[in-house]
Amino acid sequence: MALEREKKHRSRYLSIRTALYLAILVSIIPASLIIIATGIEHGRHLERNARDEALHQAETFAEIQIRITESTRQILSTLAALPGVEEKDWHQVTEVLTQVHHRNEDYLNFTILDSSGIVTASSLLSPGIDFHDRPHVKSAMKNRIFSTGEYVLGLIESTPSFAYSYPIIDDSGKLLGCINALYKLSSYGKLFDSFTLPPDSFLGILDRNGTRLYFYPPKETNPIGLPIKQNVWIKIQTGPERGMFSDLSSDGVPRYFGYKKLYLYPGGEPYMYVVYATPVKQVLGMTRRITLRNLAIMVAAALCGLFIAAGFFRFLFGNRLNRILEMVGRIRSGDLSARISLKGDSSDLGHIASALDSMAEAVEERDRKLIKEAENLNSSLKEKEVLLKEVNHRVKNNLQLILSMINLQKDSGKLLQEEITELESRITAISLVHEILCQGDNFGTVELGSYIENIIRVIHALYNSSGRIKLEIMTEEVFCGFEKAVPFGLLVNELLLNAYKHGFSGAGEGILRVKLTRNNRICILRVQDNGKGLPPGFTMERSRGLGLQLAESLAAQLGGTFSWEGREGTVFTVEFPVPKD
Repeated sequence: MALEREKKHRSRYLSIRTALYLAILVSIIPASLIIIATGIEHGRHLERNARDEALHQAETFAEIQIRITESTRQILSTLAALPGVEEKDWHQVTEVLTQVHHRNEDYLNFTILDSSGIVTASSLLSPGIDFHDRPHVKSAMKNRIFSTGEYVLGLIESTPSFAYSYPIIDDSGKLLGCINALYKLSSYGKLFDSFTLPPDSFLGILDRNGTRLYFYPPKETNPIGLPIKQNVWIKIQTGPERGMFSDLSSDGVPRYFGYKKLYLYPGGEPYMYVVYATPVKQVLGMTRRITLRNLAIMVAAALCGLFIAAGFFRFLFGNRLNRILEMVGRIRSGDLSARISLKGDSSDLGHIASALDSMAEAVEERDRKLIKEAENLNSSLKEKEVLLKEVNHRVKNNLQLILSMINLQKDSGKLLQEEITELESRITAISLVHEILCQGDNFGTVELGSYIENIIRVIHALYNSSGRIKLEIMTEEVFCGFEKAVPFGLLVNELLLNAYKHGFSGAGEGILRVKLTRNNRICILRVQDNGKGLPPGFTMERSRGLGLQLAESLAAQLGGTFSWEGREGTVFTVEFPVPKD
């Protein structure tokens, strides 16, 4: 029976030679998949490179256009500052414009317009021509800034051009007119014709409407002065400042597009777009060639491996190798106690087994240390959480003790009732912060909306026992740190006390509105009553009340501003910064 079991055990294994042959033959399949996957990955890499190159080229050409625009801005600003312009010596100015035009042949014309948009001086045009309806003229005069137009055919020989305009403003700030420059689109040829682009790649420059200002190399399907393909234009117009995408171009060829939007001023609209495109087929063709080459190399390597295995199979020892693989598999599955233990084996496999055993021991020891450190950290964190809650609890108890002492003073008559009530409201505002911190999970953050609602309802109950004052509260969710929550609560307390004590003093009904909103990183608090309002000529310096002076000081402590209105009732507004997230 034992002999039969041994034979069955041996029959489960192949000979070393057969195992080697089978391993080499089987390895062709995963190797093929790896080569194909590598080819696909390489293709993606080439695609990313092509897209990145398209974007890089677009940004490179965009830098040239930025220098053109900046040079034009400098020329126009210099001409606008000529003494003859303010003195309206148009004969002298015309001579200067003519000389500048002669030295800058890339421009079609230089023209000065008065505040009505009428030509007063020009290097080529006659005075009296009306340009008031041109987009660049309107923008420069309305916004008083350097502006650009769009694709335009110049009055001189209908030359395709791009317009720039610069406002002319005297020392008193009065708008005298503007000075215009028309850049000839044919001048781009001098700049870009020296560039060597890959086959079927092209460079395009567009105005703000998507109209072609320049296209290189020239092509009948992409004429100057006409809009580009609509779906390509939408992707460029609605995309980020710089980007990449793939689409069919006007000639029907799939291409990778890289583009760059150009701005005159931060936050404004783009005045020009630079686009670079390269065909997709070049990347795909290169990927296919590389994949086929790698497959051929793999087949040759497999045949060579079979030949080598036939000659050297006797040097291979499968049993020890299997033990090593088994140990590695156990460690991979999480069993760090696995060992090979090939003691006395001084061969290469024996050294490898010994090294793996040492590595496993080191990994197991490190794992034990990491578990111990994690337990220590978790224990320390729990202790700190308990300690923080205990500290907050004690602070709350101390504040409650202060309230009790004030109530004793009230009963004994040693303090005025009004002063005691104010102190109660202030200490309550501080106490509520600690209560919110103890109840929440984040011990350093306070939600101001719910916080001030609690403050408002406490003060309302103290000062509105007759029920003649209606309360309207509208708050948004705003978070800030503990260091700002306390002064903010005291600030709300002082503004509410001012409304109840002074705004609604006397008989009658009233409405008190409290609104807390957030605009990006600015928190806005508005406290409004329809009471008797502020006295005429009210200023904070003339205010005798401690409350408003304290409120202004608290607003400054928050790093914000404090303002008021007192025509119909009283409105106090506080704005201060809070974290964005």
